[in-house]
Amino acid sequence: MGQLQLDETRRAILDAVGHVLIEGGPGCGKTTIALWKARESLPQLQLDQRVLFLSFSRAAVRQVTDRMVGVLSRGDRERIEVRTFHAFFLDVVRSHARLLTGKPARFITPERESQLRADHVGDWQTETIRLAREESVFVFDTLAPTAASLLEGSDTVRSLYSAMYPLVIVDEFQDTNRDQWRVVQAFASESTVLCLADPDQRIFEHLDGVDEHRLSEAKQFLRPTTFDLSADNHRSPGGGLLDYANAVLRNRPATPPEDVRFRSYRRLPPELMAHWAVAVVAQAASQQLGPTPTIAVLTRANSLAARVSEALEHEQTMPNSSVLPPVEHVLHWDPELAASAGLVVASVLEWPHLSTAEAVIHTLTQIAEYYRVKVGRGTHGARRTIATTDRAIEAVRAGRAPSSKTAKILIERAGDSTEFTGQPVRDWQAARARLAGSTELNEVFKQVRLLRLLHATDALAWALLDAWDGDVGYRDAVGSVRVALAEEAVNAARQDPPAVSVMTMHKSKGKEFDAVVIVEGRYDGPLISGDPRQADADRRLLRVAITRARHWVVFIRPEGATPLTPVEPRS
Repeated sequence: MGQLQLDETRRAILDAVGHVLIEGGPGCGKTTIALWKARESLPQLQLDQRVLFLSFSRAAVRQVTDRMVGVLSRGDRERIEVRTFHAFFLDVVRSHARLLTGKPARFITPERESQLRADHVGDWQTETIRLAREESVFVFDTLAPTAASLLEGSDTVRSLYSAMYPLVIVDEFQDTNRDQWRVVQAFASESTVLCLADPDQRIFEHLDGVDEHRLSEAKQFLRPTTFDLSADNHRSPGGGLLDYANAVLRNRPATPPEDVRFRSYRRLPPELMAHWAVAVVAQAASQQLGPTPTIAVLTRANSLAARVSEALEHEQTMPNSSVLPPVEHVLHWDPELAASAGLVVASVLEWPHLSTAEAVIHTLTQIAEYYRVKVGRGTHGARRTIATTDRAIEAVRAGRAPSSKTAKILIERAGDSTEFTGQPVRDWQAARARLAGSTELNEVFKQVRLLRLLHATDALAWALLDAWDGDVGYRDAVGSVRVALAEEAVNAARQDPPAVSVMTMHKSKGKEFDAVVIVEGRYDGPLISGDPRQADADRRLLRVAITRARHWVVFIRPEGATPLTPVEPRS
């Protein structure tokens, strides 16, 4: 178990009685001292009591549990529950929702919610509230308010959880929404609450219920003993990265340190420049840190992240004729959308057992389901595509010629002799190849290629082997693929972090890497908005992105981009 160097402030944190608020920037040691505070409380706990550590994401939970290994003994670690808010709320609602509704709780998965939302006429949020109150059916967004109502409204429930968790640690407290804050307030009546916060990492104020005044509210309500660790930096101990990130945040003059580099582009695509940067950084980092440094490529937009991933997947040639080899990496993407596209391919594998009309209707139905998931993501035009697809299904079912280009293509291809070989990988590729020629088919084809990022090839192959009829096609391939992908999505969340990750800047919150490459596209959203009202939020997000790095940051920006600070960058 590691030893913590205790200065005067940290000794005071361990000695503090009652609610505590610890403020500080990335790498200041908030998590470590909170774990030590938790350890100090363990001797006072009864055998069935635990410390509850709440955070926002699975990545943050994993980071905390990894940190525990170096701070706490195995026995101490077993008495600290590190959970996401969502997982904790789910348990509360599952156990006690009957007190509010008189019925046992039932739950709608995010994928199913996307489909229901697409078909719902009226305000979906109002409908989710009705489902929770009248039918005891809950979606993701109704878990937090329901858990809050249970803890606020029932002395018995509140006392039960406070007795179970006498100490509650809340990570990234500045980002709590109103319902999460209600839960913290409820706990505070009987449990001791320790809040960890960085006022400069507020990047989710665009979400409903997240309030820039949350820390002020907490200080007024909790009356905590407050500690400031903002002067400390253990993530990048030289201080250069954090100092520069703070200069970007406040738009004050600063010369970029040696570990922050800039590369601009004019004619080359940014995704090619990103590939080059990853290769250069990986080589330099390997020489200094060992063979497997961690690198993150961060963007503002999902579309640019997808293009960067595509570039990293293939060998690239630079203008000077140097060759960039493919880079094994993971794109932090939307697995539900890719999985839904995979079900479209699976439907094609069932064609040999169906008439032409049945085959087309089956695949069009899966395409409509894919776009229902997109509706849940707020994609403009997805409802219109669903309506067009549904009309095509009605036409085919009635024996009429559909007007949809997608339906016409599917009719032509389903009418061909469609036989497969029983070799799942080859058959999958053959089925996928039929999905081309229209906007909808091309999109599904492109999205389903991302399934490789789930490393689901083996799982799909085994699932399809079980579905093979031994002759010409697959039976219930859609059902088999759905189960296989659901299991692989869970397994992917548990995998060790990859050497290279590609994600949006928002998704990087709570993660750490040896190096970070921040890529700005020409048209995929600037790093700094020209709108002063948005610029402050942009700078907070940039600070988060920069401080994900332990050692190096490389910026890839178009020529003429808005300077990040009043001083010209180091090239």
